[in-house]
Amino acid sequence: MHPIRYAACALALGFLAPAWAINKCTGADGKVSFQDAPCAGGSGEKIEVRPAMEGATPVPPSASKPQEGTFGPSWQRKHFLQNQGVPQARAAVERNQRECAAQPAEAVATAGPLRKSIAAGNQFAQERVAAAGKDKAACDARTEELREQLRALEKELSTL
Repeated sequence: MHPIRYAACALALGFLAPAWAINKCTGADGKVSFQDAPCAGGSGEKIEVRPAMEGATPVPPSASKPQEGTFGPSWQRKHFLQNQGVPQARAAVERNQRECAAQPAEAVATAGPLRKSIAAGNQFAQERVAAAGKDKAACDARTEELREQLRALEKELSTL
């Protein structure tokens, strides 16, 4: 049978409100018994039993915060920050600083003997110095951004 057929059968059975007929019979000795078959001699009363789902009232959820398990979300976050988040952020700051240090601090272009006589050679050197200044500013901004991310992760770790 296909899963769709199972679902359709379960749905159809869910719409049927089950009701059981129970007969309360009193015997000759005065004992009361309950049975699903009609009472002998036609004496007794028929009781209809239905599930109590219609009148059930839902229990409101408790107002307190649910208890977190041993390895709950806060433990997992703390474990991640200790073992991966903060160390990786520190490594990123150090890597960025190494890359910044590897760039020449001042890229002064030295022109060859032919270029020195040309007036544009001086302009070329100035453009190189300006480009190096922009690179250093971008490098410093990136380092500060990485340090700020590291501080935020360390602060989060300290609160956990």
